[in-house]
Amino acid sequence: TFVQMHAPKSCLDSERIGLLEIKAFIKSVSDMQYADAILVSWVDNRTSDCCTWERIKCNATTGRVMELSLDSAIQVDSDDVNDGFPIINMSLFVPFQELHVLDLSDNRFEGWEENKAYNTSRSLKQLKILNIGYNSFNESLVPLLTSLTSLTSLFLQGNSFSEGFKHNKGLVNLRNLEVLDLSGNRITGSLIMQGICDLKNLVELNINENEFDGLLPQCLSNLTYLRVLDLSSNKLSGNLPLSVIANLTSLEYLSLFDNHFQESFPLSVLANHSRLEVFQLSRLQVETENFPWLPKFQLKVLNLRHCNISGTIPRFLQYQYDFRYIDLSDNNLVDTFPTWLLQNNTKLEIMFLFNNFLTGNLQLPNSKRNLPHLVISNNSFIGKLPENFGLILPELVYLDMSQNSFEGSIPPSMGYMERLLFLDLSSNNFSRDLPKHFLTSCVSLEFMNLSHNYFDGQIFPKYMNLAKLVFLFLNDNQFTGRLEVGLLNASSLYVLDVSNNMLSGQLPRWIGKFSNLDVLLMSRNSFEGDVSVQLSNLEVARILDISENKLYGPLEFSSNHSSLRYLFPHNNSLSGTIPNALLQSSQLTTLDLRDNEFSGNIAHLINEDSNLRALLLRGNNLQGNIPEPLCHLRKLAIVDISYNTLNGPIPSCFTNISLWMEKGNYYNSTLSLALPAEDNRESSQRVEVKFMAKNRYESYKGDVLKYMTGLDLSSNELTGDIPSEIGYLGEIHALNLSNNFLSGSIPRSFSNLKMTESMDLSYNKLNGQIPPELGELSFLAIFNVSYNNLSGTVPNKGQFANFDESNYRGNPYLCGPAVRKNCSSELPPTPATSAEEDESAIDM
Repeated sequence: TFVQMHAPKSCLDSERIGLLEIKAFIKSVSDMQYADAILVSWVDNRTSDCCTWERIKCNATTGRVMELSLDSAIQVDSDDVNDGFPIINMSLFVPFQELHVLDLSDNRFEGWEENKAYNTSRSLKQLKILNIGYNSFNESLVPLLTSLTSLTSLFLQGNSFSEGFKHNKGLVNLRNLEVLDLSGNRITGSLIMQGICDLKNLVELNINENEFDGLLPQCLSNLTYLRVLDLSSNKLSGNLPLSVIANLTSLEYLSLFDNHFQESFPLSVLANHSRLEVFQLSRLQVETENFPWLPKFQLKVLNLRHCNISGTIPRFLQYQYDFRYIDLSDNNLVDTFPTWLLQNNTKLEIMFLFNNFLTGNLQLPNSKRNLPHLVISNNSFIGKLPENFGLILPELVYLDMSQNSFEGSIPPSMGYMERLLFLDLSSNNFSRDLPKHFLTSCVSLEFMNLSHNYFDGQIFPKYMNLAKLVFLFLNDNQFTGRLEVGLLNASSLYVLDVSNNMLSGQLPRWIGKFSNLDVLLMSRNSFEGDVSVQLSNLEVARILDISENKLYGPLEFSSNHSSLRYLFPHNNSLSGTIPNALLQSSQLTTLDLRDNEFSGNIAHLINEDSNLRALLLRGNNLQGNIPEPLCHLRKLAIVDISYNTLNGPIPSCFTNISLWMEKGNYYNSTLSLALPAEDNRESSQRVEVKFMAKNRYESYKGDVLKYMTGLDLSSNELTGDIPSEIGYLGEIHALNLSNNFLSGSIPRSFSNLKMTESMDLSYNKLNGQIPPELGELSFLAIFNVSYNNLSGTVPNKGQFANFDESNYRGNPYLCGPAVRKNCSSELPPTPATSAEEDESAIDM
């Protein structure tokens, strides 16, 4: 009888019905199967006690629902996104009179409504904790929120409260708030306008990732109960009020990271902060030395990235023994590696010291440490790695020691790092072959970059056992011999770069067995043989570079390559005709066939929906006319078909190519290979295009390539006049028509080439006058009309004042200061040509 009297009551029938209405609502705006799966215990059965349902907690005495967790309850199909995100009816919660905790986070709600017959705020008068983070609510919800006067914790992170609470008299009604999270809302304006200083009971305040600006208000010092204060990633500026920080002695977590504060921050401000465990600061000069005190705190997290700290590593850290995370990157530290930090802090999980001037040998503690993350890249470390490296740090998951001066071989003991996922040793002076224990035992490796070193020996031996590799960079080393089959078990391989080594033999047929391979870079080696079979089996989704080898035979292009975007087989001995499918592909962006032995005509069958941006056919045996359908490739930015035997006239249709006509629509070739790294870094740009401009053969990559446009038809057998339409390619940066048999005059329309920096018309049969209007071309740095039949006065204004005799050689009938010939002197008569009647010609 006693048990029956004091047994917990089952939930009220009205609340059970209310919960079923909530489930019906969720199913109506979400994937029904997903809703049924996460609310499987919510059944329409009067014998089912809703207090036992998932996501529900009830008062054991009254049987009323006290906690309701609906986080991540809604899953919107991608096809339904265009219809907008769901609206939540707040009247659904009216039945729950004793509700203390309500979690609606991560549901994509973009608005709310309520039944006017009910007063939602009055029904939720006992609500203590409300979490509506990671939705799309905006200021329309503020009146409801500010009416919930019993709230002690309010989580609004990741919404769209860009105005915050400033138009609703701030947060003055929520005086009981102890926890407030406004992070990730892009809220603008000052902190005072939000009424935060009136919340005297606040224990946690998080406003990171907003756009608060102005000064940090002095009134924050009144929040003496604060244990967590996160102001990071805003636009706060001015002098940091040190007295405010000094007064908040209850702080356990303080982040001032990524703002625009001025002056400096002496760490002595934290002298009385005995509870402080997390401190983050950046972009502010930190004064770390000459303390008249020993720190009372024991930090777990210290982030002083980009704080202009010079000299040795701050010595107050010698008194810290509880670190989990330390970041002193992007400073001017000139110390040796702080072995003592590892020695003293046995719980350390992350150590970031990159982008400093640390030097000397890498000294490790004498005993094993469980450090998972170590990044010391871009310093000045020297010498060999300790032989016991992998024994002292066997728990490493992420290791980046790139851009130093380490030398010698990889210690075999690194094979004991079985949890290692990410390894970057690039840009050092490492040498010798890769240890067998390393290649067989680092079984978790997903990313490995050993590029720009001096490693040698054979790669991918049969015993290699790195089955989880996804990204592998071995480029710019001294590896030799044929490619063995040891990489075959890495079935998830996504990027492979072995370029610029001394590899030889045929391209292995097993390369075609990687079904996920997205980028394959094998250039600048000594691979040889017929590539037709290997390429026909290869399935590469985006980038294939086999340039600068000794490959020959025809180039195959099949359905296996339908998604290929960048193709670089240049500087080989490939022959045959250019496959028609290359110019018919809708995906191909860059086609570089330079310096091979291709023959025949350029295909007339061209896909007008092509995305081709760079067409490079220089240095082959192509013949016939330049096909007019080439002009249908409207997205072209760079065209180089020089050094062939093309004949006939220059097509006048190049004005169809929009990137040469329209400003701002540049060639966007940026390719970022996202790395599986905690700091979300991106790899170097892997797409490079070479093009002759300004008398130099330049490489264009990354952001520079976005803005490069050019047309090179030089060293062919083209005849006829230069079409005046060429002069309307107003966005072209480089134009080269030299070494042909072009005749007629230089079109006056060339004065429209306002963006042109390099123009070469030399070694042709042009005649008449150099149009004086060309003097208006303010960007023209290179101009060459040597060895033609031009006559008359050479322009002498603007950029032309910088040109001299070398720009005009082989034109005996030109005169003016640049060619050191007085135009008033009697000159020999101009040879009779068909251009004598042209208005630009001078009657001698």
